[in-house]
Amino acid sequence: MTRNPGVASIRLWRALTACLLGALAAGLFAACTTAAIPPTYTQAELRAICERRGGWWRGELIQGYCEYQSAFLTEAP
Repeated sequence: MTRNPGVASIRLWRALTACLLGALAAGLFAACTTAAIPPTYTQAELRAICERRGGWWRGELIQGYCEYQSAFLTEAP
């Protein structure tokens, strides 16, 4: 009894295709989860960090925005 080498290669090709499609489907479902990721810091914490570092909190204008004065704009003594 001899095996046909063409049948083995077709089975291998089908198995590889099935694995690839399975991995693609798993990746798609993992990437499309609906779990919401909470923000790292609240607006109050961002404001405190900004003020602690010497910035001006502009969170009322642009959410989470802290403004710093550039070093070249400050007057030298």
